[in-house]
Amino acid sequence: MNISLNCLPQGLDNAACSDFIARTPLPAWLPVLSYVQQQFQLPQGQWEKIAQASNALFCLNDDVIIKLVPPNWRRQGEKEILFAPMLEGKLSLRTPSLIGSAEIDNWLCVISPRLEGVLLADVWPTMELEQKRLIMQQTGQVMRELRALPVDENSAIKPAWPAYLDDLLASCLARHRRNKMPAGLLAQVLPYIERSGGFGQAGALRLIHMDIHPGNLMAKPEDGRWRLDGLLDFGDSIIGNTDRFELLTPMIFMAQGNRLLLKTLIEAYGGLGALSVPELQRQLTAYMLIRPDCDVMFCLQQVPASAARDTWEQIAAQVFPI
Repeated sequence: MNISLNCLPQGLDNAACSDFIARTPLPAWLPVLSYVQQQFQLPQGQWEKIAQASNALFCLNDDVIIKLVPPNWRRQGEKEILFAPMLEGKLSLRTPSLIGSAEIDNWLCVISPRLEGVLLADVWPTMELEQKRLIMQQTGQVMRELRALPVDENSAIKPAWPAYLDDLLASCLARHRRNKMPAGLLAQVLPYIERSGGFGQAGALRLIHMDIHPGNLMAKPEDGRWRLDGLLDFGDSIIGNTDRFELLTPMIFMAQGNRLLLKTLIEAYGGLGALSVPELQRQLTAYMLIRPDCDVMFCLQQVPASAARDTWEQIAAQVFPI
């Protein structure tokens, strides 16, 4: 049932919605938060707006997280509600459980306990290489666990594969233009993807988180070392037939062109089959180019340039130095 408080805006496009969430200060959200607090008998205390989140995210007393998902991205909130009971206690890392949910002014409200620890993003840049290697081992392990979870072949979050991939391919050039990809690289996108052999690599159905990176991982200190303790944000998750989408994000945002970290991740995940290095690099880069909502130029900023980046072959060798 949709509750009307007339507090949250309606009819915003994606850009306006993102702007509203980023710019609107905490006091403007308090009528909604207070309503949720009362309806779900949450404790009294101090609210905090969490910055740098695509949805409106709030914390109560460092104990409770409330996510307000606008109608534009409703499916993300529905996935969070779906996955919370399905994943609880199933992985080596904690995942958010569900206190409750509601629909307010056509926005979806998801209420969860706050996971312990700190965002890995807050400590990752200061870590020594050996510490990062240990974290990459854990990351590969939890990806392996996700891959092994039983999934429902008739799930509503299972896209029609390969039509899904065909749609991503058909729409990727427009996205790259919007994201100001240089013309020289843009002209090479489709020929490069064609040379990669397409997207025939497939396997058993598996849950694909799609967005495993330091901003969605929680860490805690243990015996003088940081260890992963939690995995957040299943809003982009799908059930699909390839692990390439799952691998891309930690390879780019955590390995960041470091061969040791990349090797550690792959070994902990269980390997990537018998493809040659150039074949695997081409395949991963092709998936990067069609991945939904991927700003490839932003991704490339995460990996220090070690040589020219005038072709996708040069880029593949630097981003995925397997």
